[in-house]
Amino acid sequence: MKTPSSSFVLSLLAAAVLVGCEHAETEKGVYWNGTPSKPAASQPAASQTVATRSAVQTGGTSQPSAAAGQGAAAANDAVPFSSLRWSYGGVNGSGAQPSAVTISGLSCSRNGLSFRYNTNLSAWGLSYADAHALACLFVQKADGSWVGGKFDWISSSRTTRDFVNIRGGYNGWSLSGVPNPCRVAFVIIDEGHRRRSNVIAGTWSR
Repeated sequence: MKTPSSSFVLSLLAAAVLVGCEHAETEKGVYWNGTPSKPAASQPAASQTVATRSAVQTGGTSQPSAAAGQGAAAANDAVPFSSLRWSYGGVNGSGAQPSAVTISGLSCSRNGLSFRYNTNLSAWGLSYADAHALACLFVQKADGSWVGGKFDWISSSRTTRDFVNIRGGYNGWSLSGVPNPCRVAFVIIDEGHRRRSNVIAGTWSR
């Protein structure tokens, strides 16, 4: 019987050592034939993945929702919208809902008003010079009630309006029973009477 050569014995020993190492490292989570999936606990939650993807798609910033825009307009009402009585102007905008259009900085002179857009009428799909929104003014009578309505058309390019129509009795407009000076409220509604800006207020000395 032949005695195994020394080189054959060494080969067997090397193979045994290799198998032993593979078994030991497998138990420690190290794999010779590829790395397994990470444990479930270390994977990002599905909601986190969706949120991250959304942030990437929007440039890392959250986009305001329509509901958020409605809340902003309603929260900035200087006079409760429900207290405005649509008596003049031939329009009843009492059902208009707050939207993303917001305004501020009302100032009245004897013959007109000026204001600022925070978010202009492009939120309603109107171009900068498209005068298809309604400028509505309300005046507070001596008894505390608010009367008024549409008095002009308006666009994003127009942040001043004169009171010629109001003084001229446009569609029933009257200042009877209104003290001088008086409080005024200004709001913009869309042509379909469905959406509105917030309500801003000031004082008018005639």
